[in-house]
Amino acid sequence: MVKLPMSDYMWNYYREKGISFTDSEQATILWNSVFPLPKAEILEGLKEIADKTADRILQTQIYERLDAERETTKLFEKNDGRCFFICESGDNSTETEWQGRYFTTLEAAVAYGREESQGTFKVEKEAFWDKPGDCRTDDEPDIMGGCAWYTKDGELLDCGCYSLASEVSINFSCGDPSRFEDAYIPLQSPFEIGDIVRIVGDTRPAIVQVSQEQWIRDLEWNADGARTIPPAYDNTRLTVEFLDEDGELYHGHPCLLSLEKIGRWEDELEWNLLQAASRLIKGEGSLDEFLYDYHQNLAHSRKCSEKN
Repeated sequence: MVKLPMSDYMWNYYREKGISFTDSEQATILWNSVFPLPKAEILEGLKEIADKTADRILQTQIYERLDAERETTKLFEKNDGRCFFICESGDNSTETEWQGRYFTTLEAAVAYGREESQGTFKVEKEAFWDKPGDCRTDDEPDIMGGCAWYTKDGELLDCGCYSLASEVSINFSCGDPSRFEDAYIPLQSPFEIGDIVRIVGDTRPAIVQVSQEQWIRDLEWNADGARTIPPAYDNTRLTVEFLDEDGELYHGHPCLLSLEKIGRWEDELEWNLLQAASRLIKGEGSLDEFLYDYHQNLAHSRKCSEKN
């Protein structure tokens, strides 16, 4: 089986439970990965699945996707002089720290992003609509625009391309549950309400707000196909409450497969608050206890912020 993009915690949970995934399910998980995997790794994994699977429908769909992605990247990279590229930061830099830079070639835009970005960066492709003497005729090809994301090292994370003339995207999959890109998988969750978790590679903790009973009910509801959003979104989202660095709590829906359960936290005040919130949501604590720890941590966070 292809090494799927998930936390070691989730990987070990499925292995201990004897849960495996079909070739089609592996393809769905890989394609919908929210981990910062370079597109090349995702496509390589899909090709590996297609080359060995006995599922001919899946094989055909993967080869179609691989062809489409190659065409998308080719069209994005192509520039006949009617387009320019804009490189923008993908991190948390403010506008004054990083402003979009304009380039006539993609190579120059990516080189700038590699040099200046602190993490991922974005490159957009736009047209010179007011270029003198560049009036498009009916027999001219469409001007292809788009957007691509890159790692700090310049590896392609994702790429989308569309016709600037007709505003038609070349991506053919959009919420079709019969295709592997949008198929629904009833993923099992190891988490219980009140568990303290974090996204692997992230620095902020969260408290799970969904019980096992609710998760199972949602699986049953989603499995009947009665949904109004692409089924791939339903696959892996878990409702949590994140604790931010400023001491505030905020709602979130991280990918289930990216999470791991934690039993300790270095910041004592934050850990006290996390535990108080966990007990409260499980019905074992008190509101007074939670509010005390909440305000203690909030005051400390604001004090640290003022110093900085």
